[in-house]
Amino acid sequence: MNWFKWLLAVVAGFIAVAAFYLLVVFDLNDFKAEITNKVEQQTGRELQIAGDIGWTIYPSLGVSLTDVKLSNPNGFAPEQMLEVSELTAAVALMPLFNKDLQIQQLHLDGVTANLVTRKDGSSSMDGLTADKTTATTETGPATSQQLQLQDLSISNLQLNLLSEGSPDQRLSLKSLKLSDFKANEWAPLDFELVVLSGQTQLDVKGSAQLQLSENNQLVQLKNFVVETDFTGVPVKQLSLETELTLALDKKQLEWQWKKLQLDEIKGSGQLSVNYAKQAVIKLDLQLDEVDTASYISDNSAEQAGTTAQQNSAEPDLSALRQFDLDLKLAVKTLKAAGLHTENLQLALTNKAGLVQIQNASADLYQGKVLAKATLDARKTPVSYSFNKQLSGLALRPMLIDGADIDLLSGTAKLTIEGKGHSLLPEQIKKNLLATGSFEVTDGSLYGVNIAQMIRNAKATLKNEAQTGDNSEQKTDFSSLTGSFNLTDGVLTNPDLKMAAPLLRLAGKGSANLLNEELDYQLSTALVNTSKGQGGKEKDDLAGVEIPLKISGTMQKPKYSLDTKALLEGQLKEKVESGKEKLKNKLLEKLGGG
Repeated sequence: MNWFKWLLAVVAGFIAVAAFYLLVVFDLNDFKAEITNKVEQQTGRELQIAGDIGWTIYPSLGVSLTDVKLSNPNGFAPEQMLEVSELTAAVALMPLFNKDLQIQQLHLDGVTANLVTRKDGSSSMDGLTADKTTATTETGPATSQQLQLQDLSISNLQLNLLSEGSPDQRLSLKSLKLSDFKANEWAPLDFELVVLSGQTQLDVKGSAQLQLSENNQLVQLKNFVVETDFTGVPVKQLSLETELTLALDKKQLEWQWKKLQLDEIKGSGQLSVNYAKQAVIKLDLQLDEVDTASYISDNSAEQAGTTAQQNSAEPDLSALRQFDLDLKLAVKTLKAAGLHTENLQLALTNKAGLVQIQNASADLYQGKVLAKATLDARKTPVSYSFNKQLSGLALRPMLIDGADIDLLSGTAKLTIEGKGHSLLPEQIKKNLLATGSFEVTDGSLYGVNIAQMIRNAKATLKNEAQTGDNSEQKTDFSSLTGSFNLTDGVLTNPDLKMAAPLLRLAGKGSANLLNEELDYQLSTALVNTSKGQGGKEKDDLAGVEIPLKISGTMQKPKYSLDTKALLEGQLKEKVESGKEKLKNKLLEKLGGG
């Protein structure tokens, strides 16, 4: 067995010689100048390696660098784009003898990256990628290299996203760990980061199984779980259970959300993004119950007023011109602006700033709403148009919930078509042009009993006691119809008609949306009978037309009768009655003669 001992001795000697060569003779600092010069030639940036490049022995043979800096392009601030306090890389041993550095493990600690974007579109990343044509010419045809990085660990990373004219955004990567990583095999990934933008902070924790193809062009994540806590915004928590595929060669992202929970909102969906040219985004989202009230603070009205005073500029929607979007949204229950809807279905597209809602439908207060709309953000101010049809609506609860107006009840049908420009609230009211029609059946006008008003006015004129009525002040009707036009913030209604069991009403008027004032001039008359509401079997005012004025506001309307016209009607009735009696007497005398 002496030969075996000699063999072991030879191997041990070979290892000792190799170790002596690598650790003593093979000085990595000799490569400093070559590395920095190569980086400057390729990128035009200055690379500084202030510390020594040394070897690490434990837990594996590796290379360590300290105090590494890479500059931003000339004219950019801050001066440094990348700063690394400590970098340790474990390398494959045998390729080193051929001066081939293959990194198998990588650890980064104390990393600061400043990525700057200027108003002209230039950024810190410009020039970092070598020209592919030049590289192929100088070194020959490109070859596919298999990524051998088995473990990746990053800690204390600070990513600063700096844009001229915009609030700074900062990303702090507390930790990132990727273990047992090999191409075409699933490897566990864990990360924890903090994102800061103005007063908003996001604390994110995530884990997944990661797989990267041999050619480094296909990235896949499965069992991808993300937990996010928000600070400085109404949203509190976001949880996702997803799967993600990113094809770098095709510039295609596929992200499926198996489970989505935003605070109390639960749902699922999928996102597809192609960024080969102008980004094309497809989003399909299904949500259970959404209540927007929880995202509106108690002082939101005061804040909105302050914002309106401070900022009278049009909203900047120019970003819509930079991508195409195909959105499909389904919400089982939606509560927004006080209104309750169910089974909301929305199909929306954006083509470089032209936003179209091809179809929107929802169940709304026992009825149905169908809508189409267009928003053109290709110019400023934006313009828009819409067409809505509502049918079968329970009108009273909808008005109370949506506008705090207790004025009408009944089953409503409404059609409206409009267009306008500008998205400033006051400008919307002034610039909106709209036409439409409405029909309300089996309803009531609340706050007034018109028939009772007429009888009480008559009693006052005759110095008679007014009839008491303790019932709810309302006027029942079988139908209420009309059409309307909206111009300069004033809605005009030229053909209002109401048919009721006790009276008929017709006329015209207007509603000012800017100050919410009402101005209606109507004509009303009792029908032949008012039995059942305190009237006689046959009312002696039947058929007499009496002017009725509606003024005040939508929240507090005021109703008033023209008693002068009522008196004139009574006098005319008496004159006609006197003429009839005189006629009868003359006929009697003539007949008797």
